[in-house]
Amino acid sequence: MVLQLIAPPVKEPVTTAMLRDFLRLSPDQEEDLLERLIRTAREVIEQHCNLVMLPQRWLLQLANWPQSGRIALYKAPVISIDKVQGFDADGAVVLFNADDWRLDTDSRPQRLYLRRPQHITIARGLEIELTAGLANEPEDLPETLRHACLVLAGHLYDNRNSYEAVMHSLPDMVAQLVSPWLRRGRL
Repeated sequence: MVLQLIAPPVKEPVTTAMLRDFLRLSPDQEEDLLERLIRTAREVIEQHCNLVMLPQRWLLQLANWPQSGRIALYKAPVISIDKVQGFDADGAVVLFNADDWRLDTDSRPQRLYLRRPQHITIARGLEIELTAGLANEPEDLPETLRHACLVLAGHLYDNRNSYEAVMHSLPDMVAQLVSPWLRRGRL
């Protein structure tokens, strides 16, 4: 299974102005660095929680048809399944329509159940394009997740020149802020 980002979020959970205020930096100081730190903080938190904060498009590739017909979607919450296709023995594309699959949004991870096509053997894998995101706009995200991004970006800023400060786990404050969003139960 391979997950590939097709389209990253258009916006980040916090702005550089918010991070600049949080760090008490002067205006327009290190703008590019702050943007990278915010993006990195979001990506680390999303990976830690198995959660997508703002709308992103992903491509999930599977080498084989799942025996159970069930596919775990490790990007949640899923907003939409945009395309499902398989490849037959000759490499021809077999498109699935919405009647051929069912999205289970109540499980965690969320799952896609596929109906095996009749008279066609999916021999060369499957591709699923999906859009996932917890909120459409940064302002609609839970404040704890936005604050966790600020705290982690601030931590990364404070330790940007330290080779000894390798991050093996999230800083305690960030871990506490994101703990309700860890992959447990429903979203």
